[in-house]
Amino acid sequence: MVPGNTINNNCLIKVFLVFPILLLLTCSSAKKRSSEVILARIGDKTISVNEFVRRAELTLRPNNFKDKNVTLSNLISEKILALEAGSNNELRKNTAFQSYLKGLKEQMMRDELFKEVAYAQVKLDSQEIARNYQLSKREYELEFYTIKDRKIAQTIEAALDSAPELMDQVFEELQNRVGKQPIHKVKYLDPDDEVIHRALYTNLLDVGTTVGPLKLSDGDYLMMKVINWADVAVIGMEERQIRWNQVAEKMHLAKADELWRSYQTDLMKGKKLQFNKTSFDVLSNAALQYYVQNSPPDTVQLKLPEIPFIESDIDEDAPFFTVGKQVWTVADFKQAVMSHPLVFGTKYLTRENFSRYFKQAVVDLARDHYLTAEAYRKSLDDSEDITRTLDMWSDAFIAFNQKKVIVANALEKGLIKKGDDVGIHDYWEKYIQDLQQKYSDSIQLNYDEFNRIKLTNVDFYAIRPGVPYPVAFPSFPLLSASADIDYIKQKL
Repeated sequence: MVPGNTINNNCLIKVFLVFPILLLLTCSSAKKRSSEVILARIGDKTISVNEFVRRAELTLRPNNFKDKNVTLSNLISEKILALEAGSNNELRKNTAFQSYLKGLKEQMMRDELFKEVAYAQVKLDSQEIARNYQLSKREYELEFYTIKDRKIAQTIEAALDSAPELMDQVFEELQNRVGKQPIHKVKYLDPDDEVIHRALYTNLLDVGTTVGPLKLSDGDYLMMKVINWADVAVIGMEERQIRWNQVAEKMHLAKADELWRSYQTDLMKGKKLQFNKTSFDVLSNAALQYYVQNSPPDTVQLKLPEIPFIESDIDEDAPFFTVGKQVWTVADFKQAVMSHPLVFGTKYLTRENFSRYFKQAVVDLARDHYLTAEAYRKSLDDSEDITRTLDMWSDAFIAFNQKKVIVANALEKGLIKKGDDVGIHDYWEKYIQDLQQKYSDSIQLNYDEFNRIKLTNVDFYAIRPGVPYPVAFPSFPLLSASADIDYIKQKL
């Protein structure tokens, strides 16, 4: 749900939240994926049909890069640049790069664990699906308020517990603070917090029904009142079948999430996490300086972590926390953060709430450590999908770095001049064309599969919030806008 207006104990703050664009956890089967259909082969590297479509449809590309031939040529050129860089290129020796790939691999392994222990275990009852199918037709118009201050939410909750008749007065006070009545429409299939979904779609709600304060997964609270509702007709057999499948999948994921939480609870039994207060205070302050910056003075903005924030003058041998009987030193934590960036449960960090969210992020990192260990124990790293995804990311990074190396060398030799955009563009186009010809004999294309692919050319950016590596696919390689693929002379 998009927050409308936020209430805190200082002032009214306008809040906006960009929806998570896509949850990219494909759970159609908990089994290991069968062999991919290969679209193109470039030396010992390949591009599958799935990789081609995902890189084309789920990344952002300028209009002059949306032609299907241009798309293919750029993805092939990316592989060529990775081959040209060689197996001993400088990036492969980079610790941060290797940690990134390790973290990405282990995140995918945890996804595989989720599929095996949770998603694959869900059994849906057709009567339950039918009931939710009927509920899914209901669309609500809600008055709603996001409360970011826990004390305010607890005060409201305590007041309503003792005197439920004060509910109207509470909403009147909230509206007075905001100065207007914030309205939001909600549909069954919206990607809302599961707490919101359960509150609205367990039973049908009438006009005037109030809900809250609900504690959301990010720690915020929500107050809602039904202003209006409508039941939307689903017309035609095909549309009804699509809706039925969508409802069933949403239910399946919700039940799988419950099983997943239960699995994690069982896994962490006897593993109570306790912080060393001295180390926590030092690291929390260091993290505050690293992850946030002042703008304006009373608020902070999140910065994406690229390297661990642990400074050289911090005692890395000091204990940071214990889990059960296992002691994690600052050095252990630093090593873990290299491949598991901290994930904060909110986009709205303040100096007042940072310590709380930092603590939870560390707890989540420790939990993921044990989930990853279970995934290794089950050999879930032995997956074609994981191997192909890591190769895709590795080739994309290496190709991007290789382009920088080539342009830097050309500048150093005086072949191009800094600031001469036209000259640099022409040099690079010629370089790519020569490289395509150089590797022409080692490039094969499955023309039948290529001709079957239909691209929508709609801009879409795939991202998974709430995980250490939220970006689903590497940025599209903008190497050349040429649609010429005549250098591909062999069929696959």
